[in-house]
Amino acid sequence: MTKKWSLPFWVGEKLFNQEDLDLIDWTTKQYPDLSRTELARTICENLEWKAPNGKERVHSCLELMEKLEADGTLKFPEKRKLAPYKKSGPKAAPLPLVRIKCTLNSLQPVTVEPVIPEDKPLWDATMAAYHPYGFERAFGAHQYYWIYGHVAGVKKILGAFLFAAPAKDVKVRDQWLGWTQKEQQRFRTRIVSNSRMLILPEIDVPHLASHALGKVAQRLPEDWLERYGYAPVLLETFVTAPWSGTCYRAANWIHLGQTAGTGRQDRKYKENATIREIFVFPLQPDWREALTAENLTPPGPSQTEEINRAKIDEQRKQRFEMLSPFLDEKQKRIFAGVEAILYGEGGMIGISELFHMSTATVSRGMKEVRNPDMIETEGIRKKGGGRTPASTKDTELIRDLETLISPNTRGDPQSPLRWTCKSTHKLASELQAMKPGRSTSAPLVSRLLYDLGYSLQANRKTLEGSMHPDRDAQFQFIHDRVLELQQREQPVISVDTKKKELVGDFKNGGVEWHPKGQPEKVRVHDFLLPELGKVSPYGVYDRTNDEGWVNVGTDHDTAEFAIASIRGWWYQMGQQAYPNAKELLITADGGGSNSSRSRLWKVQLQKLANETGICISVCHYPPGTSKWNAIEHRMFSHITQNWRGRPLISHETIVNLIANTTTKTGLTIQCQLDTNKYPKGIVVPDDEFNAICIDRSEFHGEWNYTILPKT
Repeated sequence: MTKKWSLPFWVGEKLFNQEDLDLIDWTTKQYPDLSRTELARTICENLEWKAPNGKERVHSCLELMEKLEADGTLKFPEKRKLAPYKKSGPKAAPLPLVRIKCTLNSLQPVTVEPVIPEDKPLWDATMAAYHPYGFERAFGAHQYYWIYGHVAGVKKILGAFLFAAPAKDVKVRDQWLGWTQKEQQRFRTRIVSNSRMLILPEIDVPHLASHALGKVAQRLPEDWLERYGYAPVLLETFVTAPWSGTCYRAANWIHLGQTAGTGRQDRKYKENATIREIFVFPLQPDWREALTAENLTPPGPSQTEEINRAKIDEQRKQRFEMLSPFLDEKQKRIFAGVEAILYGEGGMIGISELFHMSTATVSRGMKEVRNPDMIETEGIRKKGGGRTPASTKDTELIRDLETLISPNTRGDPQSPLRWTCKSTHKLASELQAMKPGRSTSAPLVSRLLYDLGYSLQANRKTLEGSMHPDRDAQFQFIHDRVLELQQREQPVISVDTKKKELVGDFKNGGVEWHPKGQPEKVRVHDFLLPELGKVSPYGVYDRTNDEGWVNVGTDHDTAEFAIASIRGWWYQMGQQAYPNAKELLITADGGGSNSSRSRLWKVQLQKLANETGICISVCHYPPGTSKWNAIEHRMFSHITQNWRGRPLISHETIVNLIANTTTKTGLTIQCQLDTNKYPKGIVVPDDEFNAICIDRSEFHGEWNYTILPKT
């Protein structure tokens, strides 16, 4: 055994030791007449080397055999010559093109659904006809999707997706993840690549692509888990010029940089000058730990067990539903007890939910099965015994309840529940008031609501507000300007004010390790402490060097304070990082102290430009998209994570916590406390505002402009 194959070693999710290599060697010598593929299948059977979906890892085994042979560890049969490969084309006609030009709302509901096997030839032909890169057969794990919308009530196909295995080696991605070679080999299968995305050529619907990306990201983990036995952790995609990935940016995908120019099939790694932009999208909060944890158990077996458990539960439920018509009350109870015992841990609650029985009934059935002497021998209550249901005696009860909870009631100012909480107690009171002599109760209302298909649901944040028609175009404009200045080695910064924080022993969100039962004690009420006040951390993030500057102000968050923060960054960090700077690009949201409508912001920018002698360009994000600002998810989120669960008891604590924030990608932050006064309500006279040397862009000059220094 050579140094390259130091034992044990991982291949994907399987750990190999000396016994496994000896078994591979024995299998090879035992069956010398088998082809390499047949031999790989035999090795997989002997080693029980299977994917989570139960299929042998033949392709991975063939790759391992080639590496073992190249290393001189083992000897395998010679490769057999195969007939020349003939690339097959689509076997159906593509979808006919239909001109659709409308808004996204008019197509709702827009859905993303898996392609059924019968439609696979249609998907291939459509992709071959309309996608710039044509049709390519997917190998390995993959999933096809259609994008559907409703045009005048008719369901129409608007586009398609293909998700497949990820790229093997991508330098910028692997550096961003902080992978070791061992982690990459084990966990690469948890990344899924968006290999194809198509919106049909005649479809002209703004924001459709980014909306569909959001939809498919929601359902892909569940579909992948059901099909292959494990859930992906991260999505990736590659965008080739002239496209720049605007829809991915709008869908919150993270831009990592550019590839080196080699493809998946370029085994000799020769550059072919095809440079692509790479974007990624995390599918779960702890995605980085799931892709880098050294001792993390591979997800396949446990998730496979979850799938098997779900199938068994469904079989239990169907078995009970089929037998119920032939069982009396006692027999149903005993049957439920048997199933609960066989269920194992959590059986009483699990069977109670599956069979829609009370836990007391299931518990009694379990006791009777274990102690047959407890089973009562007297007769069973006849079917239909007990009190007559209230909904049977009062035929108007269901109708009156539906009237009270109907969404239309919300708009009726005369409704008694228009301005009150619709609890079961108040619903019961209103039902009694609607019909004198009616007897209702909160438990009765709760049961009726359950039978009608209602459940308690919280609000869901899905409405972002009205979208500006040029939203995506402004994103593209900002992207192009950032790349332009970065290529010329000019500074590009992202600025914003972090959420204002109270200083003192107040509760701070998140959890931190403490001795059990000894949490850090904080105040019950968040009342401002006059002697400490609050702080306004204004951040400056260098998008090129992954460095940050935070100016912690103790006074008002004004435009003068914002420019003072940018000035502090320039003299403390920017001037040293960019000694030859002639321009500065600032990306900011459109409100707050750096508002696109603020006169004082532009006047202070003019003073900074005169002071430094550089041209200062500003690009504001469109209305309602402040969270797309790079500083939010590249710096502020890490600061919040670093001080989670820690009371911000003093200014010194805040400055130190911010300054000690780091990430695996190399983020560093400098921080200072700013105790200067920044009064509010400063009025900028017209003559001072008109004296600003401002050059507005032809595209939305109110968002994109340059302040020129006065020489």
